[in-house]
Amino acid sequence: MEVCFNLGIRPGESELLSLRWDDVDFAAGIVRIYASKTETYRTVPINPGFLKRMNAEKKESVSGFVIEYMGRGLTTIRKAFKNACQRAGITCPTRMYDLRHLFATTLRNKGADLAAVSKMMGHSTVKLTADTDYHYMSGEKERAVRLLPGLATAEEVKAGFLSRGFPPSLFIKTIDQQ
Repeated sequence: MEVCFNLGIRPGESELLSLRWDDVDFAAGIVRIYASKTETYRTVPINPGFLKRMNAEKKESVSGFVIEYMGRGLTTIRKAFKNACQRAGITCPTRMYDLRHLFATTLRNKGADLAAVSKMMGHSTVKLTADTDYHYMSGEKERAVRLLPGLATAEEVKAGFLSRGFPPSLFIKTIDQQ
């Protein structure tokens, strides 16, 4: 779960369960993810705190896979995920894929660039990222309108003219010419 949330990786055999320690560049702080869906590689930067955690986990690894159980790579994690949700007291329907969406929406809600998030997700277009994850971003329309500056009143404009040393007659002529 932690890997999905921190890397935005697709759960299952296609990405998460095929991720190997050789794909992690600890010096550069990136992971190289092969997307079998698109048959391409993408690189995702790793949060420094999570990179330390991964380094500790690598020292314990036996199989060479980032996700392993009893020294072997896995082919499914559905049952383990279900048990983890139960232990955590999560009662609403939850899928591993939801962690991938949580990765994207958390980054976007904190101001990350849409194109950067799209690249990390491995989406073919920025539009796909926007269309897929926008409905998770509550309050975005309200936040957007709060970015608008207020418009000055006629009195504020006049005060601005006067404070800059323009004569009052200039302000009157400018208004009268409209």
